[in-house]
Amino acid sequence: MASFRCGKSDARGTVERLMTVFKIIKPKRLKDKDMRLELLNAMRKVGRKIKLDFEKTVENWSDKPEFELLISLTGPGPVAAVVTDSEIYRYVDKGTDPHIIVPVNAKVLHFTTGYRAKTQPGFIGTVAGGGSYDGEEVFAKYVLHPGTEAREFEKTIAEKWRKAFRSEMEEAMKRAVQKSGHKI
Repeated sequence: MASFRCGKSDARGTVERLMTVFKIIKPKRLKDKDMRLELLNAMRKVGRKIKLDFEKTVENWSDKPEFELLISLTGPGPVAAVVTDSEIYRYVDKGTDPHIIVPVNAKVLHFTTGYRAKTQPGFIGTVAGGGSYDGEEVFAKYVLHPGTEAREFEKTIAEKWRKAFRSEMEEAMKRAVQKSGHKI
């Protein structure tokens, strides 16, 4: 911005007026490729850590589900999602309603009571000594199962990582802006 004075005389003296001239500043264009690359790298970095948390929830399962990290820049914003196609994991994470269990390949059900779960609601990990039974042996034609309490792994992990993910995305955008020659 520059200023200068111009004057105009009249009968009582000189009247000065201040004029301001503005110079248009056109910033450099952001480099889209740099922005995309920074965001994708940041999503991979945080996403791998999130995936590790999901893997902790099944670390002592004998039949561990596979987890996959999916990242995307389409839609409302950057997304890092950890997914599995395991139906059992979904039952444990979301819980089940009360239901009837009947034998499929036998005339009666056979099981032991007093089961101790390997996982707990709201806890990222597994419990030592879980997956064990300390009850009696039972034979039955059917069972009225009370349902399974939801462990809410997905919700717990999302709450843990929400702020860190947002912070990583903001830092990635700052790096991309700086690579474009802008100052923050």
